[in-house]
Amino acid sequence: MNKPTYETVRGEVTSTLDEVVAVIPDPKEIQPQSEGEPYPCDDPMLLADREGAFFTGHWFVYVPESFDIDAFIASLPGLLGDDWEVRDPQIEVSFANVDLLYKPLSLTVSVEEALTGDRPAIELLAISRCGILPDDAKPRESRGGRGS
Repeated sequence: MNKPTYETVRGEVTSTLDEVVAVIPDPKEIQPQSEGEPYPCDDPMLLADREGAFFTGHWFVYVPESFDIDAFIASLPGLLGDDWEVRDPQIEVSFANVDLLYKPLSLTVSVEEALTGDRPAIELLAISRCGILPDDAKPRESRGGRGS
């Protein structure tokens, strides 16, 4: 089975985040965060040894002051449909959040109330599957372990 390219998995994250943003009512302002270097899939912190790198998409969606972020996040799984599954977040937090899996791509998306800034926002963080980098691209350094 051919592994996808890094650009393919990056596109999958972007289109999946677009799908989540589409169910957030207008008016809204979408602000993608700057992209960092690719994360290596063989990073020891991931407890995995896979080829390639994964892409992380991080967006803020600003909403009006009157928008009920808690109620929206609670309703989000039902708005997205059967291709989505709620994941156990493993950690309890004091703000609205939901961890989702987009099953067709095995792509995880964390949706939560943004706690920074002076405007209400929904924070989206999506992590792709592993994709193969072009020969001239390098992932960021691993965080310890092999070869350190």
